[in-house]
Amino acid sequence: MLGSKSGFQSRVKKLAPQAKGIHCMIHRYALASKTLPASLQEVLESVIKIVNYVKTQAPNIRLFKELCKDMNADHEVLLFYTAVRWLSKGNVINRVFEMKDEIKLFLETQGRKYLVVHFEDEACNKRVAYLVDIFDQVNKLNLKLQGRETYILFQDSLRAFVSKFQKWHWNTNLGYLSMFEKLYGTMGESQVQLDQFLKDEITEHLQSLEKEVERYFPELSQEQEALVRNPFSTELDVSSIPDEIQDEFLDLRNDSSAHDLFMVKSVTQFWCTMYQPYSKVSMIAFCVLVPFASTYLCEAGFSTLVNIKTKNRNRLDVGDDMRLALTNFRPRISKLAAEMQHQASH
Repeated sequence: MLGSKSGFQSRVKKLAPQAKGIHCMIHRYALASKTLPASLQEVLESVIKIVNYVKTQAPNIRLFKELCKDMNADHEVLLFYTAVRWLSKGNVINRVFEMKDEIKLFLETQGRKYLVVHFEDEACNKRVAYLVDIFDQVNKLNLKLQGRETYILFQDSLRAFVSKFQKWHWNTNLGYLSMFEKLYGTMGESQVQLDQFLKDEITEHLQSLEKEVERYFPELSQEQEALVRNPFSTELDVSSIPDEIQDEFLDLRNDSSAHDLFMVKSVTQFWCTMYQPYSKVSMIAFCVLVPFASTYLCEAGFSTLVNIKTKNRNRLDVGDDMRLALTNFRPRISKLAAEMQHQASH
């Protein structure tokens, strides 16, 4: 949609060559995490098929809810999987795994033996448990990438996640599964080793995830943001900074008052403060901090609009209401109300 070659992005760069185009990091991460081996994809589709059978008919929903009540289950309903909702995949599989006994009994009473087979297959249960564990980790990182104060300097979380892939891959080959809590629990008290086929599937999935994350985030191996992160770092190579800015950068690095400010202020506050005395160096920082790293703020605005402008209030002018809902400032309602003139008596 950005049109990096002939669309919006290219037109902007004609007027401002220093502008930088960024693909939303949450979208990129969602694309990278979609990769699944064929066998695990088949298990995922089976889980979705079971959920759809229970959820798409009103009688099934009511019967399943009553069954869960009778069995004192922790949950009474299943969750729908929606492809556009990135967290739903992990939530759906986790709910099915937690309610597998109730679902199995319900399917047996409905005579759906072709669906009950998935719960009787031990290998299938282990694959579901692994999917619950891995998608739980994927969803946790997804939530870390969201928020108002999110900038392009997000690589630390992704680098840590890639390092976890490498560690999990190594441990799986050695037969250690403690990092996969649900899968480790399904192995039983004897903790029987994984069969080689399932072990190969897990290692293949972890390797593909690592490659996809590195493919969608090539900036993980770059150090161009080191200046913005910490201009006072001794490991920062001065020669990597443009020649016309090096003198100003050296002045900043040896400014003790600036160093004291860096220790007590956030990255954005620090560089905004440094703009007047060190404008050239600060402009480098602004090129990194100003671009939106994700569409989180835009989507938060859409969600706010949906909540405010309902079907019954479709003619409402929501400009002021949205501004109030999205601002970081807390209005002093009591003071504003006290300053308003009460309706005069007649």
